[in-house]
Amino acid sequence: MLPHPLQLGPIFIFRSRNTIYQLQGIQVQRFSTKILDCFFLLRIPLLAPVWTIFILGWICGSDSLLPGGRFQVTADHMVWQNLWVVLTGFSLIVASIYVVNQIVDIESDRINRKLFLLPHGFLSLRTAWILAALCVSAGFIIAFQYNMVILGLFTLSLFLGIAYNLPPLSLKNHAFGGIFANAVGHGALTFLAGWFTARYPENISMDLLRSGLIAAIAPALANGAVFLATTIPDAQGDKLTGKQTFCVKYGSRKTSQVSAVICAGACAGSFFMGPHSWVMIFPSFISLFFFIILAFSDKQERAFRAFKWPVFLLSASVALFVPVYGILILVTFFGSKMYYKWRFGIDYPTFKSK
Repeated sequence: MLPHPLQLGPIFIFRSRNTIYQLQGIQVQRFSTKILDCFFLLRIPLLAPVWTIFILGWICGSDSLLPGGRFQVTADHMVWQNLWVVLTGFSLIVASIYVVNQIVDIESDRINRKLFLLPHGFLSLRTAWILAALCVSAGFIIAFQYNMVILGLFTLSLFLGIAYNLPPLSLKNHAFGGIFANAVGHGALTFLAGWFTARYPENISMDLLRSGLIAAIAPALANGAVFLATTIPDAQGDKLTGKQTFCVKYGSRKTSQVSAVICAGACAGSFFMGPHSWVMIFPSFISLFFFIILAFSDKQERAFRAFKWPVFLLSASVALFVPVYGILILVTFFGSKMYYKWRFGIDYPTFKSK
């Protein structure tokens, strides 16, 4: 006959408490893991290119800005505060779009063996939708603190993201729709959000609007070229799931050639970006070299170089004006590598080809 638990005395109580502590530790660990999973469901590594284009717009819109983050005239602390606050709000809007994109692309992501959180059930669809809604709400709370131009850019970006991912338009499933959405959304609208943040609270004139739109041409074309290159390695999974991306419809060779032509257009357009145009000129011309190589050989590893190195080069160029951004990029890069290695055993993000 087994003794009553009370007869075991302090040893039984100690072991019971130890078990409780272990269970509590497991629960805390699981909760922490879920929080991290939700954080990286926002696709933090892909937010970095958005930050780069946004800050590029802020630099081009800041006439008196000098390398090293200095100004020709004394700048109010609100200039820097506006940069980081509006950038945070815009990032939340883009992050919500990324979450919806993963919800819609579960099957193709499973086939292409990437973005494991939703395809492999680490997070539920309900959690993903809630997270997307929270990001949108928080983003617009920030936008409402500024003027109608910034609010309008936030709104246009969200609507374009919805049109990109969801019916009836589903632009990402169409050859030219995907190019348009990425060029306008990730390129022009993101750049203009940074541009007008630098000009806040200045009154918006037609001349200022015209200058901003002209300056946004090069970032728009650059993002279109990079997007086309990303469709090459994903073509197989996209085809199996019924997507009609440019690469699926016209083939990898034509895709690589068109992306090189668009990149050349971005190089030409970079000369019209204002006094800080060299921030875009040098990275775009170096990037053109990778796109020309891709145009003559549409191999996947060269496609990876074509859409990864331009982002790095432009980010490094932008960091010359906003040094703290260089630190943010490094933290994002190595923090993401640690997470994906720990969680899924993969080396991501990386400059290596698959």
